[in-house]
Amino acid sequence: MNRVAAPVGAAVAALLVWLVPFRLFSLWSDPGITDVPVYERIASSIASGLVPYKDFDVEYPPLATALFWVTDLIPTDYDVAFPALMSSFMCLTAAGVAAVGDALGLSRGRRVAAVAVVACAPLLLGNVLSTRFDLALSATLVWMLFAAVTERWRLMWALMSVGILLKLIPLLLIPLLLVWQSHRVGRRPAVTGAAAALGAAALVTLPFFVANPSGTWNIVGYHLNRPPQIESMASTYMLVLHALADVPLTVESSFGSQGLPAHGPAIIASVGTALMVALVGAIAVATAAGMRRARRGLDARLLTAGFATTIVALLATGKVLSPQFMVWLLPATFLVCGRYGWGAVAGGVAALVTTQLYFPRHYFDLVALQDGPIAVLAARNAILIALVALCWPRASMAAPPPSAPLVSRGPGAPEVSGPDRALKARYLMD
Repeated sequence: MNRVAAPVGAAVAALLVWLVPFRLFSLWSDPGITDVPVYERIASSIASGLVPYKDFDVEYPPLATALFWVTDLIPTDYDVAFPALMSSFMCLTAAGVAAVGDALGLSRGRRVAAVAVVACAPLLLGNVLSTRFDLALSATLVWMLFAAVTERWRLMWALMSVGILLKLIPLLLIPLLLVWQSHRVGRRPAVTGAAAALGAAALVTLPFFVANPSGTWNIVGYHLNRPPQIESMASTYMLVLHALADVPLTVESSFGSQGLPAHGPAIIASVGTALMVALVGAIAVATAAGMRRARRGLDARLLTAGFATTIVALLATGKVLSPQFMVWLLPATFLVCGRYGWGAVAGGVAALVTTQLYFPRHYFDLVALQDGPIAVLAARNAILIALVALCWPRASMAAPPPSAPLVSRGPGAPEVSGPDRALKARYLMD
């Protein structure tokens, strides 16, 4: 019962924060720069009988497009319905963090801290949570992590398919999940599960591809062709050079955002993409090495660290780093264990807050290449680099507490954070 109460309590806390300081008192909730009109136009096009990818271009994968259409079915104004829908995903994310923290056997203080930060994310990050759909991905990711920790393999890979169909970035978590399932139950079921997840995502996309291959390819091509976005690490390097040495820069509005179209930022972004691929592989290797020496049950903490590090590495090296991407920190960053666990919590909070310091109020000052917003952006991106190091999976994360027993000694003994914790958590929803 306690394992149900914690997620429910986390969801209630998230809802209260969303409804009272965030919405009722309108703190940080001025729409400012919003994508909701874009989503509404897509939904209206579908409602009028047009087929996405065939009759009009859409940059989002099919499930995201379906989400925009479903929002239009809610009997209220779209700009009211969409934030309401996002609030439900906010609650699911907070509940998932509580469930994963319990399954990992974290101390009460760590679990409360993780849930508190996630529940307060609307205040820390601001209105991007209610004006973008990334909370849907965040909820999917955290429950995918819960399924992985508790060995619900089919659910894990099913949620992987859902994540890919919302946004493509969960693809980068496949190596880590392959390592985890191979470690627990063997390589063959892991490969089979990954193939099934990719196959399911491809099957959903196939009808649209058959109807219009070029329109469907636009989901990928749109992001490949866009220049480095102004908030990305590649652009930050050039922005700092501009602020310190007056290096000339041109900001171009295209692909629904502002970017740096020059040759230099493009080269740096290509290096960042190569580094991203290398980091994803290195994180999986480091996690696998730690798992081989870890106690069963505590090895799930390495998985969580690898999960968090992969997401942060993606943010730090991608050529697009829109402010809503910071929502992706919520599922795992605040659950990292070990010596640097509290550092990861502090770093995650700092990354959220510094993002709000320039977005949305001072975003166009950044576009105008003013020194103050450039300094804030550089600080935020430096924090992300530090977070990669803080979250990095280390064998020490899976070390048992010095004085804590690893298994329960009898029917009356208290629960402990031993190997049985994740297994018992399998029955949270059963």
